Amino acid sequence: MYHTVVMTCGVSIFGSDNIFSQKSNDTPDINVSLQEKAEKEQIDSIKEKYLQFARTVDSEILEKPTEVSAEYSMLYALREKGKLGKHPKVILLLTNTVGGEISKELLCYLFEKYFQAHVEALFVDIDVSNPAKLNATIGDYLLKLSIALEQGEPNSTCFAPIGGYKVMTSFGSIVGSFLNYPTAYLHETNQVLHEIPPIPLDIKDEFVHQNVELLRKCQRNYQPLSELTKAERRFIKQFPSLFHLEDEFVGLTAFGLYLFERSKYEHLFGTKYVASKQVRDFTKQNHHQSIFIYQQMRELVKKLKHGEARQEEIRHELQFQLNPKKINFHLYKGARNGKTPFRLAYRYEEEEDVLYANYLWLDHNLYEREAAKGKGIYQQESGFEDITEYLIKN
Repeated sequence: MYHTVVMTCGVSIFGSDNIFSQKSNDTPDINVSLQEKAEKEQIDSIKEKYLQFARTVDSEILEKPTEVSAEYSMLYALREKGKLGKHPKVILLLTNTVGGEISKELLCYLFEKYFQAHVEALFVDIDVSNPAKLNATIGDYLLKLSIALEQGEPNSTCFAPIGGYKVMTSFGSIVGSFLNYPTAYLHETNQVLHEIPPIPLDIKDEFVHQNVELLRKCQRNYQPLSELTKAERRFIKQFPSLFHLEDEFVGLTAFGLYLFERSKYEHLFGTKYVASKQVRDFTKQNHHQSIFIYQQMRELVKKLKHGEARQEEIRHELQFQLNPKKINFHLYKGARNGKTPFRLAYRYEEEEDVLYANYLWLDHNLYEREAAKGKGIYQQESGFEDITEYLIKN
């Protein structure tokens, strides 16, 4: 019996052969590509119109439960086989796109109403523009997938890679097996349910520690094969599941990135965070905000590594009339936690994968006054210390 179901979701609910398409004259128009990045203002009205429409087709959904969507069919098949708990927890993994946003609203509504499910949704960015970006974003997706799976026990949790990019289903199955979770597929035409037990996979800690230098180099960036030793090249050939070769360069596969960015190995492979005395003391004084502060530092590094941030976020000093020759630290305009904004003067050393947190503000007006004078930007504060351990714990 499955009490937790984790599924990757696509846009099958907009397909050509389901209840929604059969009433195409009544469904709202979507004037943008389903694969485009989701813009809140752009799709809020479309989501609401689709929800209103979904409420008008109750009888059709009850009469034709296998013609709603692939995700709906999976839950229905599990229930029909007596394998779905009474009030299951369903965790959806969707791409951060127009199709993902609208699918999330519809699936949450349908699963809550027809399966009495508790539904959560996680959004992921998948960049298929080049191999390096694809590996990095798939690695981030696999981390979110493992977090979702570990909300349930292996003997009562099912991973259903239904939709999304094909790499999400293929790599997802590997991680599901690695974490000892079963995988379920559904042959929709005949509504045949396939359950695949986990295949034991093991990476010995001894192997990781012995090869940490090579693994860290390949984690940070693609390395020229010509610059590696014969022993390193032999090792790479021995473990093709961890290494990706591209035009005489080698980096970690998405599975490798996921594996070594897990919290178990974060002390060996994760970003190093170093903070000045001002940042450390300020965080202690605002202890109730420490989780928010550490979360924002991790978010900054993620944006820098994946190229996700806008210039006005990670180079906020550009809004002030500062002397460019004197700038030693950039300004990050982070998120708000209620009324509290996160602002940080920082420097990120990509090769060493180190973030230097120089000066921290949680007051926007004070930040505006001090940053305009170069506070935290021109000069390095004193007393830098490694705070990575605190970020791992929080």
